[in-house]
Amino acid sequence: MNRKESILIVDDDESSHRSLTLIFGRKGYETETAGTGREAIEKAQRRFFNLALLDIKLPDMEGLELLVPLKHLHPDMIVIMVTAYASTKTAIRAMNEGASAYITKPLDMDEVLATVKQALENQRLAEEKRQAQDALQEAHDELERRVEERTARLAATTEQLKLELAERKQAEEALSLAHTELKKKAADLELAYEELSEYNHVVAHVLKAPLRAIRNYADFLREDFRVVLNGDQKACLEGLDRAVAQGVELVDDLLEFSRVGRLSISTQTIDLGAFLQELIASLALSPDVEIEMGTEWPTIDSDSKLLRQIFQELIRNSIKFNHSSHKRLEIGWLPAGEERYEFFVRDEGIGIESRYHEQIFGVFQRLHSREAYEGTGLGLAIVKKAVGKMNGSLRVESRVGEGSTFFVTLPKTYKER
Repeated sequence: MNRKESILIVDDDESSHRSLTLIFGRKGYETETAGTGREAIEKAQRRFFNLALLDIKLPDMEGLELLVPLKHLHPDMIVIMVTAYASTKTAIRAMNEGASAYITKPLDMDEVLATVKQALENQRLAEEKRQAQDALQEAHDELERRVEERTARLAATTEQLKLELAERKQAEEALSLAHTELKKKAADLELAYEELSEYNHVVAHVLKAPLRAIRNYADFLREDFRVVLNGDQKACLEGLDRAVAQGVELVDDLLEFSRVGRLSISTQTIDLGAFLQELIASLALSPDVEIEMGTEWPTIDSDSKLLRQIFQELIRNSIKFNHSSHKRLEIGWLPAGEERYEFFVRDEGIGIESRYHEQIFGVFQRLHSREAYEGTGLGLAIVKKAVGKMNGSLRVESRVGEGSTFFVTLPKTYKER
């Protein structure tokens, strides 16, 4: 028992007070006594009693008169009426006024204790039931509150979701329209590119015929008039030879540029180390050129013709723009994520100003005169086109007087877009 249950004994008989107080104390109950109805009311106003044992005859009022204010003060208080003048009429009236039981004098203490114990047990059960009902009601109210909150949030979320879905649908429709327009423009661009490539190819072939004719006529003139040609005339014919040679070189580069764009990708597994060694040997480089490359190289699934075009042009470019008596180049590679490799060609040549790092990859872009450096200005443009054809990227790092490094990033396995 966590807290002693309390009993108020209301009786004007002192001997009853003592005997009841003694018996209830032995059973663990807390007791107080009152000799009059007024005293009982005052004590009930100061505190709650679990049970009141109420004599029906008191000096200042009837016990039944006291029953009403006591139950008014504490509706949960158990009231047991005690009298020596029992009658059915009195018992019914007491029960109607709120009494829980009715016992008669002389008191049978076993009966009193049993009645009090049963009444207090009923009170405890009623209190536990009330607490359980209160807890259940509180839980029910909390559940309803949460359901209302969740319903309100769900309704708001639903409205927001409807709005987002409507906006998403509009965005998807706009995206679909833009995608359709983009596909059309891409198709138009591809067609224009193919037409331009075809035009370049045809023009280059057409230009070769008159260039060959000019060279032949120059040879005829040199052969037929070699006896009478003076120094200036010979110089003119030599200048004509040089111009024709430059024209042929330009046409060849245009044909190569066009060919790269028209080329269909044919992939194969390539050992880059063996591939580069074979390529370098085929270039028949002069003895003053040294190319350093590591021994460990990856394999790549790519197009060998485009790879050859890329590295061939980069190697030749690095040699061309190098005044050193001993021209040293380095070729290497690094991983670039899980699906790509980055290859580089590094030289110790003249270098490039940073403002020209993008310009040099354009068609016919030359930073120097033909007299200073031979070439048509198409070499790096061909490299860029070949790299792009294989879904790669190209960049350069360079400083004037400190050489250049060209970086080519390619997928480990070519996949058509």
